[in-house]
Amino acid sequence: MKANLKYLFARCAVIGLFAIVTMLQIFSFPGQFAHMRRVQSIDLVVEILLTTLVGVWMLLGQIGLVALWKLLRFAQEKQFFSPSAMRWLKLLCRVAKGAAGVPALLFLVIAPRADDPGILVMLTAVTLFLVTIAIFLAILKEQISMKSEERVG
Repeated sequence: MKANLKYLFARCAVIGLFAIVTMLQIFSFPGQFAHMRRVQSIDLVVEILLTTLVGVWMLLGQIGLVALWKLLRFAQEKQFFSPSAMRWLKLLCRVAKGAAGVPALLFLVIAPRADDPGILVMLTAVTLFLVTIAIFLAILKEQISMKSEERVG
C-alpha cells in the first residue's frame, strides 16, 4: 500500500508540474516578454527570440514529464529494466541534454542587454543544474543498460 502511495504522489506531482509548465509556456513568458518590449524597449526580434527559446524549453520540459510518467508506470509494474522502459529513458536523456542547452542560448541573448547580473547568475545556475541532471541520467541509462544485458546474457 505504501508503495502505491509513492507512485500516486509522484503521478500527482507530474500532473501538477505539467500544468504549471503549460501555463508558463502559454501565458506567463509570452506576456512577460511583451511587457519587457513595451517597458524596457527591447526589440521585437528579441521578444520573438526569447519567446521561441523559452517555448522550446517548456516543450522539452513537457516531453520530459511525459517520459517520467511512462517510466513511473514501468517502475510500478516492475518492468523498469524492459526495452520499452529503456526507450523512454533514452528520450528523457535526450530531452535533458536539449534542455541544458536552452539556458545557455538564453544567456547569449540576454547578456548583451542585461543591466542586472541576477538573471545571468540564475541562467548559469539553471544551466549547471540541467547539465548535472543530464549527466546523471546518462550514467543511470548506462547502468540500467548494463543491468539489462546481464539479465539477458
